[in-house]
Amino acid sequence: MLTDTNEINQDVHGLIQGDIRSFERIYRRYADPLFRYILNLTKNEEQALDIVQMTFIKVWNKRASINLEKSFQAFIYQISNNLAIDFLRQVAKDQQKQAELWHYSEQMGLSVEEEFILKEKSALVNQLISQLPKQQEQVFRLCKLEGYSYAEAAEALQISPSTVSNHLTAAVKTIRELLDKNKDTLLFILFIIKGLV
Repeated sequence: MLTDTNEINQDVHGLIQGDIRSFERIYRRYADPLFRYILNLTKNEEQALDIVQMTFIKVWNKRASINLEKSFQAFIYQISNNLAIDFLRQVAKDQQKQAELWHYSEQMGLSVEEEFILKEKSALVNQLISQLPKQQEQVFRLCKLEGYSYAEAAEALQISPSTVSNHLTAAVKTIRELLDKNKDTLLFILFIIKGLV
């Protein structure tokens, strides 16, 4: 045990001096235990590997500030712990942001989706619209894409304005249901529209 402690101290001293071989030995000694520790915190293998790499980059960059009188193991674990906490905070923040954005889009009805439809006639939107019944599709295209009033759409389709309103309401409901089945795509679209990316 004393030999291990002496070896660690020698390697840490070498690390402080910028010795690559000492750094490599420290890496081999701590990489696997750190990975298991971080994986237990993050439950994400890829991220745990990244955090291990970032930990050793920080150790190398901060080598001149290592205090030989304090535990090196505590030092390296503190770095990895801080990085793992940063990762978990970012995940929570991203999930909250997605939930808030989706909640906002639901509260606003189709206003955000309408804005998207008016600005971006993408393949996704055309695909959604084409799934509507023929009359609803015609009304939706006239009122939402071409800017017709209810009266103008009614005249063009030779139906009453109230029928136009009914078809448009049904079309909006159907599109919302279709979008609801693909929230990730919608969130991506909303980020682009609102300049939140």
